[in-house]
Amino acid sequence: MSPAPQAVAVTGASGQVGTLLCERLGERGVRVIPLGRGDDWRAGIAGADAVVHLAGTLQPRRGESYEAANVAPAQEVARAARAGGCGRIVFLSYVGASLRSRNAYLRAKATAEHKLQGSGLPTTIFRCLHIYGPPERPGPTAGPFLAEDSKAVTVPGTGRQRIQPLYIGDVVAAVAAAATGEQATSGTFELGGPEEISMDEFVRALNGGAEVKIRHLPAPVARLAARLSPSLTPALMELLLTDNVTTAPVAEIAERFDFTPHRLAEVWPPARAR
Repeated sequence: MSPAPQAVAVTGASGQVGTLLCERLGERGVRVIPLGRGDDWRAGIAGADAVVHLAGTLQPRRGESYEAANVAPAQEVARAARAGGCGRIVFLSYVGASLRSRNAYLRAKATAEHKLQGSGLPTTIFRCLHIYGPPERPGPTAGPFLAEDSKAVTVPGTGRQRIQPLYIGDVVAAVAAAATGEQATSGTFELGGPEEISMDEFVRALNGGAEVKIRHLPAPVARLAARLSPSLTPALMELLLTDNVTTAPVAEIAERFDFTPHRLAEVWPPARAR
């Protein structure tokens, strides 16, 4: 067995998952090397025993392609990790990633996976579903579905699409275990929450129950809005309009990476829901 990593480089360290991961790794006594835009990734990764690659986005900056935002950073990480003698790579991808997908984001994620696996290093890939945070840090998945001043919450589609919302704390626990465990793990694992619910049920849970007003945006209108709005993309809208679930054994994967999956009500109990 190889010694557990003492230094972990984290790309996208200022993002939703990266911020919490850096905090958790620091609490464990791991030396964290946070890497963001403009930092020298090659030098940072060269000094690490493991690298967690989180940089990438569903919403690229204006004028930036999914390839530039997701594939190019992965290629840079693969080269730096191989050249620097890094021991392992952990990558956050998305369920449904495929080179044959019609969704541009999912194609980019699949290409990024291949770039990292091509490094020749042990690579753990977590394909996640919609990630949500706690009430004090809801994040970009839950935040847009919080009602403001008794206004209706807009939900694209019928609201009946099925999802398995994934608590950020569980994601961080799995990633931390893969990055710091004594045995490096190669493989692709799908991470979803322990319950399958509808999008409308998700919105009601976030807002304290059935009283929240929900306005459904017909799919054709939602797709048009995604093309016109600077804060949305067609790829993101398609993920919101369709079922996002996994058939992977959630409990088995959680046991393998030493965490207990949280149900939505445990994180957003009615007494605290907004």
